[in-house]
Amino acid sequence: MLLLGVGSSPLCRPSFPGTGHPIAWPAASEEQPVPYYRTVGEIPRKRHTRFHKPDGGLYTEELMGEEGFSFDSALLYHIGRPTALKAIEAVDGEEQQTTPNHPLRPRHFRTHQLKAGGDPVSGRHLLLVNGDVRISYFVGSDDSPLYKNGIGDELVFVEQGTGTLETAFGRLPFEQGDYLVIPASTIHRWVLDSPAEPVRALLLEASGGHVGPP
Repeated sequence: MLLLGVGSSPLCRPSFPGTGHPIAWPAASEEQPVPYYRTVGEIPRKRHTRFHKPDGGLYTEELMGEEGFSFDSALLYHIGRPTALKAIEAVDGEEQQTTPNHPLRPRHFRTHQLKAGGDPVSGRHLLLVNGDVRISYFVGSDDSPLYKNGIGDELVFVEQGTGTLETAFGRLPFEQGDYLVIPASTIHRWVLDSPAEPVRALLLEASGGHVGPP
């Protein structure tokens, strides 16, 4: 049960309740997006209010925002408390040596020579990295454990294979040619349809930033 609120703050508002005086807001430019909302499942009539379960208990409200309260955000309602974790483990990965790209030269990455193995989280092969983005490739043959990237968004292009990306927002089936955007701090896991057909995918990890539509 969740409520997704996507977009910027309202561009204009005629007045504040109780003042009786109109408020002049700057005119909206063509570059400013119009806010929109998407709802899924059962939600309360008003946000930030008591939302009761059928047994009389309360659903737990969680706000996930890209930049706190001031940017794109999602409001989720959980059956259980999102802080009630059974276990948590840091995934730092192995230290990988990089080669400075100086002088600048073209490179051919033969990703199809990488063998299948591991899952889409632990089986990533780092190709390129700088201060803004990490570009990796994986050939996953196993389902991944529950995982979240607490640093930045992830953009995945599925070159081959099928499966389902399970997240706190629901289940998202994927197939060859799909692009998947996983917002930072979204708990998710990869469930592959067939170990005999590994999932090949290119992964871009934003280093502390966000991935938006072009």
